[in-house]
Amino acid sequence: MAERARFHFSPRPNRAAEIGWHDWGAPAFERARREDKPVLLGISAVWCHWCHVMDETSYSDPAIIALINERFVPVRVDNDQRPDVNARYNMGGWPTTAFLTPGGEVMAGMTYVPPDQMRDVLTQVSGYYRDNKAQIEEKIAEITANRERAEAATVDADEELTDQVFRDALHSTEDAYDPVYGGFGNEPKFPHTDAIDLLLRAYLRDGDRDALHMARKTLEQMCAGGTYDQQWGGFYRYSTKRDWSVPHYEKMLEDNAGLLRNLLTLYRTSDDAGHRRYIEFTIAYIDAWLSDATTGAFHGSQDADEEFYPLPAEERKLRPAPYVDRTVYTSWNAMMIVAYLDASSTLGKPHLQERALKALDFLWDTLHADDDGMYRYLGPQGREIAGLLGDQAWTAAALLDAYETAGRPQDFARAQALARWMVEHLSDEGDGFFDTPRGHGSLGRLASRQKPVKENAVAAEVFIRLGRLTHDPAYAEVARRTLLQFTEIIDAQGYFAAAYAVAVDRFLHTGADVKIVGDAAAPGTAVLRAAALTLQVADRSVRVIDPVDAAALAAEALPAQPSPAAYVCYGTLCSAPVTTPGDLIEAVARTRQAYEATRHGEPLAGPRGGGMSGD
Repeated sequence: MAERARFHFSPRPNRAAEIGWHDWGAPAFERARREDKPVLLGISAVWCHWCHVMDETSYSDPAIIALINERFVPVRVDNDQRPDVNARYNMGGWPTTAFLTPGGEVMAGMTYVPPDQMRDVLTQVSGYYRDNKAQIEEKIAEITANRERAEAATVDADEELTDQVFRDALHSTEDAYDPVYGGFGNEPKFPHTDAIDLLLRAYLRDGDRDALHMARKTLEQMCAGGTYDQQWGGFYRYSTKRDWSVPHYEKMLEDNAGLLRNLLTLYRTSDDAGHRRYIEFTIAYIDAWLSDATTGAFHGSQDADEEFYPLPAEERKLRPAPYVDRTVYTSWNAMMIVAYLDASSTLGKPHLQERALKALDFLWDTLHADDDGMYRYLGPQGREIAGLLGDQAWTAAALLDAYETAGRPQDFARAQALARWMVEHLSDEGDGFFDTPRGHGSLGRLASRQKPVKENAVAAEVFIRLGRLTHDPAYAEVARRTLLQFTEIIDAQGYFAAAYAVAVDRFLHTGADVKIVGDAAAPGTAVLRAAALTLQVADRSVRVIDPVDAAALAAEALPAQPSPAAYVCYGTLCSAPVTTPGDLIEAVARTRQAYEATRHGEPLAGPRGGGMSGD
């Protein structure tokens, strides 16, 4: 029997619950085989405008409800809860309307389908399934064989990663840039936070002022336009118009985390009061609407409402606010924790660090298990869906940021534990990471594990950072072999693969490794750590070592005195000790130039102007 109470439908009047929806799972597909019916898979999201429209129109049409219940086994999946299912069955957007065989292979698929068309589609698909079993089986066999050949393809482990990956991704981003309104491509226009991150990195790495201009204009146009909520704060998901004027009004925790990080990086280069205003306004929105004051965790999203959001703030108070999905999604929480830790350092606001650490501890205590890794989300029934790559990688990244920012030893140990778990349960014998653990699923396309490029890039960065902090080359080798799996991805995806290009760049170019010898509680140590965390460089790591910890000092070949003092290292080349923030900035510039000279015979250029030192 369908478990309808588990499903979220449009908040406006509709009859979609009269369809006998099933969860994704063996019972639904067993019923489809037993009754010899195709599966109607509907992938939706609680925040999705057109998903709501489909609930209110097509899925509320009496004839359609009857057809679905009579001729199909309907399965409803929430995209946010099941990114593994979405990755394999999404037909180009939400809602996804896919028609599957009882074995889970796709016969046809589309996005939103209006009622008149939906009635015809349902009749055609059910008739085709009934009358063409042999052709369907033949096509499925062909698809399966092609998929198995693709999965069996190998990558030469001796291949080299090169700077060409970063250059190609940067050129693709520049080619797609809109010089009139900022952003990339035409309408509809999405933020593409990874592409913005790549542009900012190009400036911090090479002094590329054109890249900085593109990133700055994109962010400023978004903030000043309709894509930003000028009344409550926070970014909407995307703009339907090229000039950012007409948004789709849903607000996503994931998007706001990425854009908040973009703004923080920009603000450290600009010191512009307007940039700071939007940072603080965005944080205020997150605190007010997407936060749980008790647990510290962050909520997933707030619904689109095209009638509510254009209202002035005072009029909004008179109406019910759009629905907030209070589900705690692990990877999205980790992304916002990273942003809040960055904001605490950049803005000099310690309470944001405390807030981030509270959320991080809640994630670990509630959604982690030694045998299962991080779970995907915390819902009314408890934690659900263990072991997805994105949740492991993003949580490990947040733990490393917490370790560098707050110096808590448990965060470093937890990050290492997640890294071991990923290798044991998600690694393809060292050649990158699958998105699901062994034994995760056998239904339809879930039987085939995938290697998503974005999540692999995040995982690779975790291993790069662990290698630099521990000096263990095994971590770097995992990162190298992971990144080698995607060397051709820029040709296929362009700036959509910007996160991968950034990870390759981080692997190839060692960052500023700042080691501070000092009592963590001493004011002088705190001042040096704060300066290190806000260095205007493309990449850096920060570690505080207690002068009484002889083993740690010996491992880093550092003296106990002077204390507090900071040492800047690039590779094996380290500076003399420095004791002030100003001297630290100068030490970074000098050490980088010396390191690059030893590698290439001449230093790389740093950012020009603004008194910055480049990485």
